[in-house]
Amino acid sequence: MTSDPETRRARKPALPPEASDFDAERAEPVGRALRRWAMHSGVLRLSDRERIWDAWQRLLGPDAAHTSLEGLRNRGPSAGVASFVVDSSALLQDLKSFRKQELLEGLRRDVRTYFIQDLKFRLEKKSPGRGNGAAGS
Repeated sequence: MTSDPETRRARKPALPPEASDFDAERAEPVGRALRRWAMHSGVLRLSDRERIWDAWQRLLGPDAAHTSLEGLRNRGPSAGVASFVVDSSALLQDLKSFRKQELLEGLRRDVRTYFIQDLKFRLEKKSPGRGNGAAGS
């Protein structure tokens, strides 16, 4: 028996056609298949938190710069509650007293992947260097 690599390669039996599930008509580039898988699996989808923050910014306009999304409650009796931190007592009062229902309806309309039952607000004055936006992003 020889140990010549050329001889071994020549002796390697070919796979019978039924041993492969390759279908030339269904073949697609790997990159396209990975993108399709990532979209289908949810890897490339926005999180509920990002969807809520994006919708919040559209609904609230420039005042969103004075707020941040503190959290989303997903379990228990307060499930579906989005909590926001507000850095201005005047804006806090406006959101609680006059705009809460409008914002809640807008978020429910714009964010269909997460049912928002209620909005909670709390005042927290900004300290120097504290950024705005979705907390934790």
